[in-house]
Amino acid sequence: MSVQPAALIPAQAVPGAVAALYTAPAGVIARIDSLGVCNVGTVPASVTLYLVPSGAAAGPATATTFSQAVLPGQTWNSPNEIGRVLQPGDAIVALASASGALTISAGGLLVTVS
Repeated sequence: MSVQPAALIPAQAVPGAVAALYTAPAGVIARIDSLGVCNVGTVPASVTLYLVPSGAAAGPATATTFSQAVLPGQTWNSPNEIGRVLQPGDAIVALASASGALTISAGGLLVTVS
């Protein structure tokens, strides 16, 4: 077994449609240690985050952050996903209210299981 720090989601735009931004690979358990969303636009925007188990879909049952407002120039660090563990095939899924307004990044630990 090995434990490695990793950028789970390198800084990237949050899409305006529901999309998986990170999926834990086979044989790896991922722990989320940080997750931040920055509004690079000029108007308020909101983000919805889901932690989706393998084989499931993003929806109300998997939402961990719902329509969190982020003001222009503001960075919001989510407390809702920190410490959560993703099993192989589980995903971090995101949705922005305005395409191109928000960026997201997340870091954590990857534990390789045998």
